Amino acid sequence: MSTAQQLRETGEAMGLRGAELQNFVRDQQTLEREERERQRQDREKEDERLEKMRLFEIEQKAKEDERKAKEDERLERTRLFELERGKLELKRGEEARQEKEKERQLELEREERARKERERERRLELEREERARQFQIDK
Repeated sequence: MSTAQQLRETGEAMGLRGAELQNFVRDQQTLEREERERQRQDREKEDERLEKMRLFEIEQKAKEDERKAKEDERLERTRLFELERGKLELKRGEEARQEKEKERQLELEREERARKERERERRLELEREERARQFQIDK
């Protein structure tokens, strides 16, 4: 940016005097003002462009964060589902094991009853045989 004094000196060096010198200084100041205005507008446009880019990046990040949050939520739901399914399978396995154990206990009880019944029948048979011997002896 030139000062008015510098512009006067430049105009005088070009051989300008009086009204021509004043017009030269005024025209140069106008040109410089216009150039500063263009530069200001260019800066504003660049600032606006940068702000749009920043907003776009913020929007993209927000979308990515939302997508990631949804994916994390989906993965968590899947993990919980698998966990519940695993618990259910364990429960079913335990129930099946318990049922099998009950059946085994019932079979053991049946076998024990059958063994006792055979033992009772054997004792009855022995008692009959003993009575029959006694009856034979008493005769």
